[in-house]
Amino acid sequence: MPESTLVIEIGEQLLEEVSDPVVRFRLLRDVLHKEPGSQEVVEARKGLDFHHHVRTLSDEQWEDGSWGRLHSKDYNAGQKISTTEAGVARAIHLGLDKDHPILKKASQYLLSVLETGECRDRPEKNDRWETGLRLIAASTLAKIEPRHPALDEIWALWLEIIERAFASGDYDEDAEVQAHKELTGASVRGSYLTLDNKYTLGLMSSRVSEMPPGVEEALVQFIWNLDKGVGYLNVGVSLPPAMKSGPIDRWFASHELLSRFPTWRRLAGETVEWLWGMCTEERWDFGPKSPTSEVMPLSENWRRGNTRQIDWTTRMLLLLGAYYHY
Repeated sequence: MPESTLVIEIGEQLLEEVSDPVVRFRLLRDVLHKEPGSQEVVEARKGLDFHHHVRTLSDEQWEDGSWGRLHSKDYNAGQKISTTEAGVARAIHLGLDKDHPILKKASQYLLSVLETGECRDRPEKNDRWETGLRLIAASTLAKIEPRHPALDEIWALWLEIIERAFASGDYDEDAEVQAHKELTGASVRGSYLTLDNKYTLGLMSSRVSEMPPGVEEALVQFIWNLDKGVGYLNVGVSLPPAMKSGPIDRWFASHELLSRFPTWRRLAGETVEWLWGMCTEERWDFGPKSPTSEVMPLSENWRRGNTRQIDWTTRMLLLLGAYYHY
């Protein structure tokens, strides 16, 4: 049986076992690709608003659509949702889309940040703050509305920076530094704002079909070969991760991000073979969740039965579906 067909078969079998609305909805919509108007999809979608994790998002969302700070955690806030960018990411992983009230409010907040340059985070006292803030806000908005006109200019800006950095075919740090000097005024050498960070990749992947193929390939190949992998996630992607909750979660998050780029499918063959090798009786389980995971858990309670295994299997099917591109 082709492995792409096996993904569908495992998804259908898993669907018969689960009642959790989030897991059912992600399986139906994103693994099995059922018609949006079908009864089972509609019923699963209705159940999302009553789900514990979705209620947490709603309960902790501020009136202005944020979850407090945009990017830097406020340890005095006493919230489970640590930042606005984490709230948006969590909502997307739980199956919410741009038409859901939670993400509608979040979109309006992010647009206000892009328009005013103001948020609750403490401004950094350097020449990177404005550029970094706009990138983080834009990348977060792109998760919800990748085609929003407010993203046009900043997406084009980062494409030009990337094109200049790879003008020779290989990455040129000096060219990237010079591009920022001319285009943004930010000093990026050795900083978080270099183009390998997860925000640049998230923004660019939101309109990846508009990237010149050679530039897209050079960028992804460059990230693939970095020992530290994607900036902010900081785990190499080309080899299997250390079997600890933090590195495992960040390794999968790195591949989930890179899987939006066509070149990832060319590079990830051995990774996918390793994933199948970690499958036991058509299930995956990579252990306890990381405290900082934006993806896990999907199910309401991991103390019940085999829900942890179900969540990990769902996550693997989503990633494998991206690889087989069915």
